[in-house]
Amino acid sequence: MPLEQDEKELKWKLLASRAQKGDAAAYRDLLTGIVPLIRRAVTKSLPSPDLVDDVVQEVLISVHKALHTYDPDRPFLPWLMAIVSFRRTDFLRQHYASQKNRQVSIETVDVPDYLNGGESEASFKDIEEALESLPEKQKRVVELLKIEGYSTKEVSEKTGLSESAVKVTMHRALQKLKEKLA
Repeated sequence: MPLEQDEKELKWKLLASRAQKGDAAAYRDLLTGIVPLIRRAVTKSLPSPDLVDDVVQEVLISVHKALHTYDPDRPFLPWLMAIVSFRRTDFLRQHYASQKNRQVSIETVDVPDYLNGGESEASFKDIEEALESLPEKQKRVVELLKIEGYSTKEVSEKTGLSESAVKVTMHRALQKLKEKLA
């Protein structure tokens, strides 16, 4: 990572950690600081620039709901970009479903730069296929936690699984995704 990106990563990690502890100023600074990155990440992959603000807002809501799941001992950027990816994918599915013209196809969506090369060799299509290959229960938990941004407790209530079972299911799903994308 370039030095400027390293500095942002460290700053966001610190802000996220402080926000988790109830620091309202850190929370505000974190959300304000990540908006340009989110905007850049989603702009190229949307069918219209008019939709960017909607997706950015959805990502911010998911970050808000999922901030308690962030582990300050781990890098912040991959955690954030996973949320961006899930929210963008969900938004595109809903957008195209509402148009009833066509379904989202990887050929009709520009793949953002962070999925082309860089540290990750997984393409958008690879991620989609890996998600689809998960057992139904795991896929549902991933969708609720990471795409829809529900808390572990909310997913537990929606699925009838205990909170511990939701966490174990999510962990196993992430392991399977990691294996498929490695």
